[in-house]
Amino acid sequence: MPPFLASPDFFQQAQAGSQFAKPHTAAMDMFVMINLAFLMFMLAFFACWAWLIWRRTTQPEPHVKLLMELEDELAQEQKNAALRDLHSESTSEPRASWEREADWWRK
Repeated sequence: MPPFLASPDFFQQAQAGSQFAKPHTAAMDMFVMINLAFLMFMLAFFACWAWLIWRRTTQPEPHVKLLMELEDELAQEQKNAALRDLHSESTSEPRASWEREADWWRK
């Protein structure tokens, strides 16, 4: 039998006629199997959780996507309003009727 498939009782060969032949090997096997099963369960749980988080962030549901777009539009409108206020404050000094705006060449 290959050593990586052997159970602990394979390595603990009992003495002939010993009254303590292979002590607690069933309990050792069960302990190892339960711990491995629990470890695999926890790994699967965290893998599913990570996949769920990834899926929700890359492909949001339509109503969540709409809320995100509305939030972006509101932020953009606030930024534009702040820029307009800043621009209106900087150009509030009176000009002659023949003068152009300061940034006429940018248009």
